[in-house]
Amino acid sequence: MGNIRVLGGTLALAVAATFAAQAQIGAVATAKVTATVESIDQKTREVTLKDTKSGNKVSFVAGPEVKNLAQVSKGDLVTIAYGEAIALKLERATTTVRERSVTESGQRAKPGEMPGMVAMREVKVVASIDKIDMATGHVTLRGPEHTETVKVQDAAILKGLKEGDFVKVVYTEAVAIGVEKAPASAPAAAPKY
Repeated sequence: MGNIRVLGGTLALAVAATFAAQAQIGAVATAKVTATVESIDQKTREVTLKDTKSGNKVSFVAGPEVKNLAQVSKGDLVTIAYGEAIALKLERATTTVRERSVTESGQRAKPGEMPGMVAMREVKVVASIDKIDMATGHVTLRGPEHTETVKVQDAAILKGLKEGDFVKVVYTEAVAIGVEKAPASAPAAAPKY
């Protein structure tokens, strides 16, 4: 799957960890699930996956957005990696207007490759500070759609900020899905005489 496969295994974790490491306030969550293709019907596009750890099965019909389904066979491995990071850079914004923007990007497998995709979404918000509690490290932020209270890990970050200031808030999530051919079975050992 070329570039997508390389990114797929680590993209979600790398994006989330890198992003949060650059933030003043951050949280990272990642998850990775690997499943085996239990059955696949190329005509109806019905696929059944079996989780390699729990053994749980899930069946679904692969929609038209799943490209190159003909490349997938019973026994192939499907890996789904998901990561998200929330980071607040408590720096004064250059505007005093609460605003929100969303940027989405992605990449799909090329024709002939195993199915796969990488998608990223970043939400940037300008929010006002409604309340700061230096004793607990909590700050309440009001954006254009929601008001949230978050806890900073280092209250020193809040110094120099006051209620009414506008700050930048960024939320990023990434998902990567890849399919790999089933591992080749080991050749049978030669009989010993």
